[in-house]
Amino acid sequence: MEEREPNRVAVVITGFTMLLLTIALIVFSEHGYHATVSALKLFFEVVFPSLLPFFILSDVLLSTGMVHYLGVYFEPLMRPLFNVPGVGSFVFTMGLAAGYPMDAVLTAKFRKQGLCTKYEGERLLAFSNSAEP
Repeated sequence: MEEREPNRVAVVITGFTMLLLTIALIVFSEHGYHATVSALKLFFEVVFPSLLPFFILSDVLLSTGMVHYLGVYFEPLMRPLFNVPGVGSFVFTMGLAAGYPMDAVLTAKFRKQGLCTKYEGERLLAFSNSAEP
């Protein structure tokens, strides 16, 4: 694939916007600090505790081979219905239970492990992406 030269106008606009945001953060540093503290508090009190069990559970199931075992049983259902391998059923169920980031993380892991092709990974993300919790 051939690399293209970036558009100069887009680079200048992006750089100017980043400069303005940096200046605004310096000028209004107290507001930036309070917003950062509020965001970190939200992350550690809500997001992190709600997603951590799903990340741990998915890693345990992947490392024990349970996902491959279940994938064999769900292959006859997942292949004709969604044209993805049987292990896609795990991504689908975890995506329904945990929401968006979980299905994206698991699909990326499956791609790295060679459990699905790029095309199958895209299809998997298309139907397993949901904003549950």
